[in-house]
Amino acid sequence: MKPFAFFVLLAVTVAAIWFGDSFADDFAAPGMERTFAVLVIAAVAIVPAVWVLDRMGLIRKGNVELRRKPAAAQAPASQTPSSQRDGGAA
Repeated sequence: MKPFAFFVLLAVTVAAIWFGDSFADDFAAPGMERTFAVLVIAAVAIVPAVWVLDRMGLIRKGNVELRRKPAAAQAPASQTPSSQRDGGAA
């Protein structure tokens, strides 16, 4: 995801939640009912924005890296001297 797409989605999300909260305040009871109403209203605004940004090429699929980069490879235990493997005992 390009930084521009991130900031656009951030702005759309904040605006959608603000609008959803002010709109749901009129007809939904406080608690889970209002929370669900805000969720649905925000999703209705965010999904088309993601679709448009994807069509513009600002979001690439399949490039998600959730883990840290792997550590450098260590030498196998068979290459270490035997005195280091058994704790130095002779």
